[in-house]
Amino acid sequence: MDKQLIVYVAVAAVVAVILVVWFVRYYRRNQHQRQINKLVNDLSHKALRNILLPDTVDGQIWIDYLLLTDGGLIVLDIRDYVGNLFGGDNINEWTQMIGVRSHKFANPLLGLPARINAVQEIVSDVPVIGHIIFTRRGSFQKGKPEGVYMVDEVYEQLSHFLRPALPADKLDKAWQRILAVQKTG
Repeated sequence: MDKQLIVYVAVAAVVAVILVVWFVRYYRRNQHQRQINKLVNDLSHKALRNILLPDTVDGQIWIDYLLLTDGGLIVLDIRDYVGNLFGGDNINEWTQMIGVRSHKFANPLLGLPARINAVQEIVSDVPVIGHIIFTRRGSFQKGKPEGVYMVDEVYEQLSHFLRPALPADKLDKAWQRILAVQKTG
């Protein structure tokens, strides 16, 4: 065999391996976002992502996802943490363990009522609920706090909220009020 042909084949094999490794990493890294996108599409008629809304004290509040559903509006706070997670309802800081290293992060449950209230103030008579959703890249080793769900648990948790359906005109008016005051982040 010609030496030049061997070099071409070797280079092609290395490039193929690099592409396969890159594709697998890309796919794994983005699979959790695809799960969130599927959840949002399955649950909602319309959705807004990464928006600012006026809060109840003349400021603004960040919302990861706001979904318009048959039962009303849902505020979703999405958390994508890797490793073992530890937290509780009334603990200000939760812990993320990656190997032997620990990282603190703010308890996401503490800010959720303010987000729900901000939306409720805008839409008044349409029900608004909220949930903290974690991707499966992390896991709660000692149990999840109340109100925290893994992405694949959300469907069963929200089934009661989606029925009975509210009148479409009432939902549309509420959504229009949100659109009138929201800003994209």
